[in-house]
Amino acid sequence: MSVVNNSRGFTLVELLIAMVILGVVLTGVVRMFSATGHHHAAQEMMVDLAQDLRAVKQLMVYELRTAGCDPLLKRTFGFQVDANDRYDTDDNSFHFTADTDNGDGDGLLEPDGDANDPREDISYYRTNDDCEGAVGGVMASGTTTPGCLRRDVGAGGQPLMAGVTGFRLRYYDINGTELTGADLATLGKLEKIDTVRVIINAQVEEPTKVSADAQEQQLDFRVLIRNG
Repeated sequence: MSVVNNSRGFTLVELLIAMVILGVVLTGVVRMFSATGHHHAAQEMMVDLAQDLRAVKQLMVYELRTAGCDPLLKRTFGFQVDANDRYDTDDNSFHFTADTDNGDGDGLLEPDGDANDPREDISYYRTNDDCEGAVGGVMASGTTTPGCLRRDVGAGGQPLMAGVTGFRLRYYDINGTELTGADLATLGKLEKIDTVRVIINAQVEEPTKVSADAQEQQLDFRVLIRNG
């Protein structure tokens, strides 16, 4: 008894169709993994930015609350004015002195009547650079070009955060009235500062890799000056 074998291989057309289908499926898989990778990278950048902003806020709040600290009643500490915008108190920078320690390093807070010790003469401002290499000029509060937020405690302005697209400052007296113009240009008037509002805008490390609405974050907070 003979057996008829009806099995046959794929034709060239069938093979080509299978290859096309497989190519479409693989392309979709690659695109899916690529999109997932880009999304994960974008999320990481957004989280990193939020953490950096929180760290800057924590440091700034802590230091601003010491502005004008004067336990020995010398009447020489507080917010400062200066022709150099790095050391001025206005809408794009602030500078203050405080008497919190004598600098002996013993861990005890022992005021000594001067502001010559660590963290007693502090300035914050934004410069036109990327926090690396040469330091640029101080940037105005309305400038949206990314710059470097710096903190100066007498060592030349250490970089705190790159990619800062806005650094705006507002000052209020004890009644909540905003202090502007002449109030910020006269040393005696700076004694009226009771609250400082800080607005910081910053962008992620690689803005083109995230959606337009996630490229930048803003931090807006107020600090009550304890010694105001």
